[in-house]
Amino acid sequence: MKPQTSGRRTVYKWGLLIVVAAIAAALDLWTKALAEERLALGEVVEVLPFFSWQRTSNSGVAFGLLSDQGWLILVANGVAILVVLIYVFMDRRWLLPAWGGGLIIGGSAGNVFQRLTGDGHVTDFMRFPAWPNFNLADVFIVLGIVIVFLGLLVEAVRAYRGGQKKPAAG
Repeated sequence: MKPQTSGRRTVYKWGLLIVVAAIAAALDLWTKALAEERLALGEVVEVLPFFSWQRTSNSGVAFGLLSDQGWLILVANGVAILVVLIYVFMDRRWLLPAWGGGLIIGGSAGNVFQRLTGDGHVTDFMRFPAWPNFNLADVFIVLGIVIVFLGLLVEAVRAYRGGQKKPAAG
């Protein structure tokens, strides 16, 4: 279903962003609670030869960066969410910004909520060999960034092709 008017597109864009963000944050917090309930800290449960559950507590961000820098992480999350909201506001399309922005904001909100209501750490519980543990918030943030990047890439290609001039006949 494609919105017909600019006003309708705006309502759809922001409504979809809110729904996607709420679902992403809820799924993230729910899976973290399940991991905390069912896995002891450090316990490893092999699911597949290349994937396992292992509950860890992370005071940093991706790859353990900024460990024990809670205030800086919260400020960075706030700035990132603000940048995403500005991007969504400025993008004339409605579907890609809503999905990408919603996933990024929902993942960020899940992590921020857990940091603020707990001990400043987030629960990570998914594990691939030779890769730091992660959670659904991380998955949502990465997927959202990929969607935004691909959307911007498509838009850049369209703008480039639209601006090309045919070579003059010789």
